Amino acid sequence: MPLHHLMIGTWTPPGAIFTVQFDDEALTLKLVKRSEIPHDEPISWMAFDHAKKNIYGSAMKKWSSFAVKSPTEIVHEASHPMGGDPKANDADTNTRAIFLLPAKQPPYAVYCNPFYKHAGYGNVFSVSKSGALEKNIQNYPYQENTGIHGMVFDPTETYLYSADLTANKLWTHRKLPTGEVELVGSVDAPSPGDHPRWVAMHPTGNYLYALMEAGNRICEYVIDPATHMPVYTHHSYPLIPPGIPDRDQATGKGLYRADVCALTMSGKYMFASSRANKFELTGYVAAFKLRDCGSIERQLLLNPTPTSGGHSNAVAPCDWSDEWVAITDDQEGWLEMYRWKDEFLHRVARVRIPEPGFGMNAIWYD
Repeated sequence: MPLHHLMIGTWTPPGAIFTVQFDDEALTLKLVKRSEIPHDEPISWMAFDHAKKNIYGSAMKKWSSFAVKSPTEIVHEASHPMGGDPKANDADTNTRAIFLLPAKQPPYAVYCNPFYKHAGYGNVFSVSKSGALEKNIQNYPYQENTGIHGMVFDPTETYLYSADLTANKLWTHRKLPTGEVELVGSVDAPSPGDHPRWVAMHPTGNYLYALMEAGNRICEYVIDPATHMPVYTHHSYPLIPPGIPDRDQATGKGLYRADVCALTMSGKYMFASSRANKFELTGYVAAFKLRDCGSIERQLLLNPTPTSGGHSNAVAPCDWSDEWVAITDDQEGWLEMYRWKDEFLHRVARVRIPEPGFGMNAIWYD
């Protein structure tokens, strides 16, 4: 079928889920539905369940879930507060629901991460028979100054890896049959200035890739088969051009921050992105070729994106081929579609949706 649908959320209220249709023959993108959701629960990161029958959302002070009956029929079913530190849910704290990872194997629990202050616990939720978020079954501790911004399972869903941006660590947990987790260990990032934001894993389970927000680089880790802990290989690759001015001369603050990384369906390639902290600068998108074993063979490109990316610039490869990659930004509110062909990346379509906060991550429905 030439028609595909993607769903996208927003960084700021009012809450809404936008369904966009992509025609891979006409090479067009168009908005087909704006689904209103609770006003104060905009979704800055969303993900499907294993069957694409539910969307789970990181929604300010809530974790939310929606039944997906069709691309244009999305129904709110549940919203739950953040677990762990009781101050996380206070209106006067900056704690925010930032990321979640739905399991693809039974019991299909959803693993959630608060961020900013009072974010020292991961929240695990069970789901109902239909997949709606049901009960907060565990609030497992990291450490007091933790701020997890991304997680990934190994291919067997036995081990969970977390990128701790504020504590500058990678954590490993073991998943139990109940869906709860127990700590295996943690490792510090290679540099004090790295601040891991995102993690991705090769389909073999041999290699983990950690995206460093402040370090603006991808660091490659091999997984120790005995301990299941990640071990840095001392191979890293830039997500902004080497030598580019990366500090504001007036304030000394960083001008760029890396965003997300994701593998293509085949597992042969990985895309990663960075954002600029000034609107007059651009973000960047990078592509990497991966060996069959999972190690990074080489960096293929590092291209500027049309805008800074704002809070977003999130890359979203489709899940049925290596051909299509969506990129969103919330500086101007664009969803852009890129074709990956012969190891070159080119844009084929774009649509601007001028709604408040539009342009968080895109998820592929079909």
